[in-house]
Amino acid sequence: MTAMLTTILSLISALVPAGTNAALIEKIVAALIQIVPVVVKEYQDLVPIVRNIIAALKADPSTTAAQLEQLQALEVQWDAEFEAAAAAAIAEDGAS
Repeated sequence: MTAMLTTILSLISALVPAGTNAALIEKIVAALIQIVPVVVKEYQDLVPIVRNIIAALKADPSTTAAQLEQLQALEVQWDAEFEAAAAAAIAEDGAS
């Protein structure tokens, strides 16, 4: 699964700077919304790739206001889930 997600994220990363448009950005945002919960839960090593994709999309002038809102909401969700996972890991370590 990690290899598949890494490949998908690599493809998305390659698409971002390749002259995006609002329709492509919409598809990328939709894919990120599906992928982020899995990455947060299982594949922390992919976090930098996802963060870079989000940053690149936010900087892209083709990104619409609605897409920027989706990306910002995704970042908030991402940060909350990551913090919850980190807190759970710390609690689990403390219980050992």
